Amino acid sequence: MSFSLHRYRLQAAFWYSLLVVGVLVGPLGCQKFLYGEGGLLAGESSVNLAVTVPEKPLPAVKPLAVHAESPAAAAVKPPLPQRLLPQEVPALQGAALAAAVPAGTANSTPQQARTTVARADSVLNGRTIDEDTVLRGTVLIKGSLVVAPQATLRLEPGTILRFQRTGGSTQNPRLVVQGRLVCAGTPQKPVLISSAFTEQLVADWGGVLLLSTEKKNILDYCHIEGAEVGVEAHHAQFSGRGLEVHRTRTGVALYDSVASLQTVRISRSDIGLTAFDSELELRDATLRENRQGAVVNRSSLVVSSSRFQANSQEGLVVKQCRFKLSGCSATDNRVGILIEGGEGQVQQCRFSLNREAGLAAVGTRIRIEYASFQDNLGLGLLLDGARGSVSQSAFSQNKGGNLQHAGPDRFAAVLNWWGETSELRVAEGIKDTHQDSGAGRVSYLPFLAVRPALAP
Repeated sequence: MSFSLHRYRLQAAFWYSLLVVGVLVGPLGCQKFLYGEGGLLAGESSVNLAVTVPEKPLPAVKPLAVHAESPAAAAVKPPLPQRLLPQEVPALQGAALAAAVPAGTANSTPQQARTTVARADSVLNGRTIDEDTVLRGTVLIKGSLVVAPQATLRLEPGTILRFQRTGGSTQNPRLVVQGRLVCAGTPQKPVLISSAFTEQLVADWGGVLLLSTEKKNILDYCHIEGAEVGVEAHHAQFSGRGLEVHRTRTGVALYDSVASLQTVRISRSDIGLTAFDSELELRDATLRENRQGAVVNRSSLVVSSSRFQANSQEGLVVKQCRFKLSGCSATDNRVGILIEGGEGQVQQCRFSLNREAGLAAVGTRIRIEYASFQDNLGLGLLLDGARGSVSQSAFSQNKGGNLQHAGPDRFAAVLNWWGETSELRVAEGIKDTHQDSGAGRVSYLPFLAVRPALAP
């Protein structure tokens, strides 16, 4: 045991001594190996060492904190996007709109008690549209809406525009078009333009104003209610099919403008339609229950297949115009049609149940053919200073007389049917101030024994 321990100690001393010699002699050997004669770096005085130290990795990128939007804040959106596209705007709730549209800010005292519409898809506040824009849905317009000269406003089928006077304003709001207006309604989905009131009264809002627009405006199947002037055009042109205007002071007003209207309905207005120095074509129009159906001055007028009914005064007044009336009817007015000055023709028109006269021609040059004057409560045909002729027409049962003539010029009334075959009875129905002296100004012989087939 003592021999093994002694041997272990000798081995340990040997290895310790060898380690000490290595530590002391090693650097000297390396130096001789590198810089000694024949060494790798013989003749060099220094050595540059390049050490690559790995960089500390960048910290991980932390995502930005996302703040959850509260439901109340998320529901608040801008009232209208930049391009005025209300289809991108969420519909307002009825309560919200009712608060935004208080009754009593839009009109006079009797109207303040009325209720307003409780829902709209978007709201416009006194906007000017300066680029092409499409509106659809229900749009509440506070103040006026202006279409700039370079822009086109298109109203999609079923669109509803409602105008509301802004607080403190004394002027009714209106739609003013200097560019172009396209109402693209359909019979199933007409466009409606009215005030914010649920029940429309006359002059609740201003109306549509076409102002010096050279573009062709279109009002197809557009319903306008409660305006001062439904459509007012100054130096403009427009066409319309299925246009309906109700409860206005003036339904349609033209000033130096051109209009072509088909299947128009105008009612419950002071004057249904008026025109000055314009060109107007009416086809299949109905003007009824107005004070005056239409009043046209110094214009070119073409009316076909139209009806003037139950107007408290004249169904149609034509003053100093070139006119052509065909296939029309005037019934249940004070005077069916009154023509003053100008010149033109009346063909295949029917006059009945008018209280004072079916047709009154004053100081005009006129040709009447294939017309019917029947069952008027007053005169059938009143001529006062008129020149021209009536032929192939039917007169019967007019309580005030079939024809009355006053004036210096002769008037030809030959080849008509007077509801009688007796010359004496025919003469009784013709009132001529010069007839008693034997110098009658109306020539009615020969007359027809049967009613003309083409007379309505």
